[in-house]
Amino acid sequence: MRQVILLSLLSSLCVLGAQEIPQGAAAPAEGNAPACEASSRNELYPSWGSLTPQVCEARVRTGMNIALKRLERLREIRPEAASYDSVFGVFENLAEEMDEAEGQMHVLSSVMDSDELRAVQEKLIPELSRFAASITSDAGLWQVIRAAAAAPWVKDLSPEKQRYVQQVVDSFRDNGADLPEDKKARYAEIISELSTLAHEFEKNVLDATNDWQWVVDDPKLLNGMSEDWMNRAAAEAQKKGFGTEEEPRWLITLQEPSVYQVIYYCDVESTRKRCWEALSSVGKKAPYDNAGIVARVMELRLELADLLGFASYPDLVLAHRMVGSGGNAMRFVDDMMKKVKAPYDAEARELLEFIAKDKGQPVQTKINPWDSAYYLRKLQKSKFSFDTELLRPYQEAEHVLQGMLSIYTRLYDITIVERPTFVAGKAGRHEQNAVEVWHPEVRLFEVRDNKSGAHLGSFYLDLFPRATKRGGAWVQPIHYGTPAHDGKPHTPHLALLAGNLSAAGKETPALFSHRDVETIFHEFGHMMHVMLGNTELRSHCGTSVAWDFVELPSQMNENWTWEPEGMATYAVHYKTGEPIPEDYVRKMQDVRFFFPAHDNMGQLCIAKLDLEMHMNYAEKFRGRDLDAASSELLDSWRTPMTVQPPSIMRNLTHCISGGYAGAYYSYKWAEVLAADVYTRFLKEGIMNPAVGAAYREEILSKGDSKPAAELYRNFMGRDPNPDALLQKQGLLK
Repeated sequence: MRQVILLSLLSSLCVLGAQEIPQGAAAPAEGNAPACEASSRNELYPSWGSLTPQVCEARVRTGMNIALKRLERLREIRPEAASYDSVFGVFENLAEEMDEAEGQMHVLSSVMDSDELRAVQEKLIPELSRFAASITSDAGLWQVIRAAAAAPWVKDLSPEKQRYVQQVVDSFRDNGADLPEDKKARYAEIISELSTLAHEFEKNVLDATNDWQWVVDDPKLLNGMSEDWMNRAAAEAQKKGFGTEEEPRWLITLQEPSVYQVIYYCDVESTRKRCWEALSSVGKKAPYDNAGIVARVMELRLELADLLGFASYPDLVLAHRMVGSGGNAMRFVDDMMKKVKAPYDAEARELLEFIAKDKGQPVQTKINPWDSAYYLRKLQKSKFSFDTELLRPYQEAEHVLQGMLSIYTRLYDITIVERPTFVAGKAGRHEQNAVEVWHPEVRLFEVRDNKSGAHLGSFYLDLFPRATKRGGAWVQPIHYGTPAHDGKPHTPHLALLAGNLSAAGKETPALFSHRDVETIFHEFGHMMHVMLGNTELRSHCGTSVAWDFVELPSQMNENWTWEPEGMATYAVHYKTGEPIPEDYVRKMQDVRFFFPAHDNMGQLCIAKLDLEMHMNYAEKFRGRDLDAASSELLDSWRTPMTVQPPSIMRNLTHCISGGYAGAYYSYKWAEVLAADVYTRFLKEGIMNPAVGAAYREEILSKGDSKPAAELYRNFMGRDPNPDALLQKQGLLK
């Protein structure tokens, strides 16, 4: 997410280091890009097949060299010669070429991982860390920035440019610009080590995930699994040389959604237990044990905060976010946990009683961790006589995609058109105007504004799992277009939407679970934030907003997957074309907020663990077993378990190598905002283009050009209702 360029660099290195790094031999001089460079930065679509690890390395080195030369010129600017364009304009685009090369390399490392790419990243991480840290430690540059920020002409700039000037000054100060030389050196060491640790952590998670598989010989061990799942598992097994058409075997992996569906649906307890134990081993078992990395990261972040004059790491990272401080974030989480605790306990008693009845045993006080999700689903089915798996035939991937696009093209007055694609090196004739992609499953779409006809942006769609792709689902801005200036329209944005959703089976197309549908709608909310960005400065565009605001568009998008009007756009039977039965739609409304306290408490426990580790590590975690300390902190908030689960921090990339360190509360915070914002859509019409136009204008297009709280008030006409989510779920009056 691109913010002030300095913040972008530090974020990619400290937070996403495992994914956004490059560098190697001596960098060519500015203006002399290597002959092997894959694509000009003026071209929208990269030539992915040409981006070998070596080319990525050379391009990043070239970009860094260009940035260093710009830095040299910036240092020489005297106060009387300073202007916005010569100082802040240059600074904003300081590492434009390097950012672009990093972004493209990040795409490849997240969707087409390889040993060669990893080796390049590991070599580059320390160098890029030092480069980022060197900016704030550059006394000459800081002198130019500080003097320019204090110049009289700043007050005559547009509000957005004034905001950017202040953000640059804040970013310098928050990243050690005013530190003495010895502390600047230590700051650079910390940043470099954190980047390396983030890379190691994420590599361990990916390797541990790929290291486990179970080839099942006996179908009785998979009783309860759907025909669709069995067909896909058999097809995956055959791909790896296990089983045949006549004598199938079934492959379970830790890739989503394979193992998760087993834990939810398999009637055989021993199978669920084995799969839960495998999932729990990610980040725990040697050689992928992440406990030592987590401990070192916490110590370094504590030292970093102290070095910069903050009481805790969350105080450092949250200073310029909506919540304002670690203490405010903790109060938000604790307040929600207290409000949710009583209904959570009531739900837990109901679940334990149901399990006892189902097993023919006395009611227990503890639950097997491999039973929790399975029995929650069974209880839901028994109460509502409805299993959400019945939705799969009505949620074929292409229907879902086209239905989703139809909703938001109408709401935002845009057109989304698919372009033909090809994979470099693959035989066959390419269609005219085809765009290169990295894998045959990848698609590309262009977004155009209906009123102006302008090409707003394009996005890649890569939805299905493979061993070389990282887990989860995400949107990555690859390139933000140049804003309109001097009579020229803005140039298009480019981004990636990636996921690990249910893939096609041997005899069926990709049929999505409702969770899959929610996931693609969620990520498309992020994508619209990127595609519809229209700011004066590129640094403010799209998802370059405060982290605790960035999930608002994505969380809100999930609502359409539960509404009859939303489901009507995509839910038709993949064989017959019949619309989803009205009875199913009604039952979906019934089950939507089934056990809502459990859903809330699960996320709130992660948010509390994240904040406590980052704020109170020395008192509650230092020198202790990570799993035991985590359980001690959270056990009073959740149902007792028969087996102590490992700490989620062992594999939670969000908080160790991702952007949610000290800020996991942001998901629940944004969920509250989304629930509140959606009340306007409910009041005025969820398919109402007028509301969509206002939302596009006041929220999606503005990015970080104004404070998030101001954008929120502009759309809603008031401040957020902190109880909106719990009221929506029926947990508060």
